[in-house]
Amino acid sequence: MRVLVIGEPCIDVIHKADGKVYNEHGGITYSVVAGALLDDGVEVIPVIGLHHDDAPYFKHLLEQLKPANLSGIYSVDLPTRRVNLFYEDENDRWECSTQPIQPTPFEKIAPFLPAEGIHLNLISGSDIELKTLQRIRTTAPEAHIHLDLHNIVMQLLPDSKRVRAPRKDYLEWCKYADTVQLNEDEANVIDASTNERHTLAEKVLETGAKALIVTLAEKGFILFEKSEGKIIELFFPPKETNVVDPTGSGDVLGAAFLHAIVRGKDYRDAAELGAEMAAKKVAVAGPGGLLRWRNTIDHA
Repeated sequence: MRVLVIGEPCIDVIHKADGKVYNEHGGITYSVVAGALLDDGVEVIPVIGLHHDDAPYFKHLLEQLKPANLSGIYSVDLPTRRVNLFYEDENDRWECSTQPIQPTPFEKIAPFLPAEGIHLNLISGSDIELKTLQRIRTTAPEAHIHLDLHNIVMQLLPDSKRVRAPRKDYLEWCKYADTVQLNEDEANVIDASTNERHTLAEKVLETGAKALIVTLAEKGFILFEKSEGKIIELFFPPKETNVVDPTGSGDVLGAAFLHAIVRGKDYRDAAELGAEMAAKKVAVAGPGGLLRWRNTIDHA
């Protein structure tokens, strides 16, 4: 079995509320690392573009992941995007960003199809074009596509600050996915006509998607699932953990959720695994922290 992971890598420059500043592998790296660390018999294939100056930085991390097949990494001309994350407290933040790289073309994805699962995480919001998602769906109709809408709502201002704004075509994206994810802040702005979660879930599930996850940062997350024509809303409280850095916890949740589905779990059990892995991420800093946690378990 294989899961393709599609989205933009970036380098996060994290500015903590206590004044500490550090760089971390960011963007799609969280989804790749989390999926590979599950070590569940599912091959993880990141299909991502890296500038030659930045490739060693990422490959040093990714080459430590045994289930990861790095043959989907390709070279691009634009430097990897830098995202400055300014935290006001443990969860609230604002962002500044350099320009994203160009969208991943279908020609880079096609050699790895079909696949049992595809984790499409819109890290920049322009990670792939809608027509590429349509071609993926047509080419791999049996694949379970988990779509994290993520930064599809982000607009880059002239001063490099990124702000959230409604996205008129978000339902067009959802119709090609099996399951959809976004966080509370994104859910509040993505649809100009409503920020009520149940209404949003109704709209998303009417497209043909079978489940919607709305993450609520330190408050846990909600799973909306359609069953016998009715929408069931299930709340998953946060797991108890020592909060070190919440960055990327939603990406980790989505990766674990998809892996569980690919391996035959239902949405509720998949959500439980996602919650467990998200808690592991919150307790460490960056994808490298997840890897160190896994190495500690292996050598215990």
